Amino acid sequence: MIEKRKIVGIVSGKGGVGKTSLTASIANLTKNDIDIRSIVLDCDVDAPNLALILPANSTDHIETIETFTTLKATFDKEKCTHCKECIDGHFCEFHALKWNNSYEIPEVDYLLCEGCGACKVLCPEHAFVINKVKSGEIIHYKSNIGIPVVYGKTRIGSTTSGKLVSDVKEFTTEIESFEDSDLILIDGPPGIGCPVIATISGLDYIIAVTEPTPSGLHDLIRVIEVVEQFKIPFGIVINKYDLKSPFQDQFQSFIEETGYEVLGRIPYDLAIPEAMSYAKTVVEHAPQSKASLAIKEIYKNLKDLLWNNIAY
Repeated sequence: MIEKRKIVGIVSGKGGVGKTSLTASIANLTKNDIDIRSIVLDCDVDAPNLALILPANSTDHIETIETFTTLKATFDKEKCTHCKECIDGHFCEFHALKWNNSYEIPEVDYLLCEGCGACKVLCPEHAFVINKVKSGEIIHYKSNIGIPVVYGKTRIGSTTSGKLVSDVKEFTTEIESFEDSDLILIDGPPGIGCPVIATISGLDYIIAVTEPTPSGLHDLIRVIEVVEQFKIPFGIVINKYDLKSPFQDQFQSFIEETGYEVLGRIPYDLAIPEAMSYAKTVVEHAPQSKASLAIKEIYKNLKDLLWNNIAY
């Protein structure tokens, strides 16, 4: 049995490089591993899609928790004296205040409002109030492969996706299966913004997924720069590593010169999109495919690295 729980995040500098497919496949491999009890999180809260590949068991209860972390301004028309100072004085730097000529009162544009509170402070009649509003949801269920899934979903117009990521991670520590878990696997958001920073904070290991293209390398470098600020060990997974491209030599030179740890390489394999068309992981849909065999090797390498201190 595993002696210490590990938290692993799978990130990428850009979207569309196979991050979610890899996360779901590794989660699927843990279900038949007697040494590992896992929980999988989708922290790409602005566009969560892990649930498409790891849907809920049809007989299982889906728990939904609303979150209220976004601040928005509301307007009390009873206090308004129709002075129009909020418009003429440009109280809102985000252009969230519009003037209603029919009623001669300001209106707050929900999507543009950042909840900064300037209108509340500057209005002479104190007609604006800053309130917490629903910013998203946390969804928790047991997947069809028996592994607990937790993910966040940001409400359109909310500006606190980083906070929602932290809430998802915190919520996971409170569910019943957490104490018995050995591996917390996190599908992180792409890029290098606030949700990414909230995702990688406090992790034991990070997998950076990339592909051998100019944009893939550029964004890999960006996300590694962020990861290194946190001093968290990481490894690289190269998806579609065998693409026939004149950029291959430059990409390979970068890997060799930096000496970064390569956890594994996944070949170009049509079994992956085929599996996704069936809403399945490739290791489940085509277990003997080239991609599945490569992912199984990555999983083995990850276990060796996390618990046996074997470097690759």
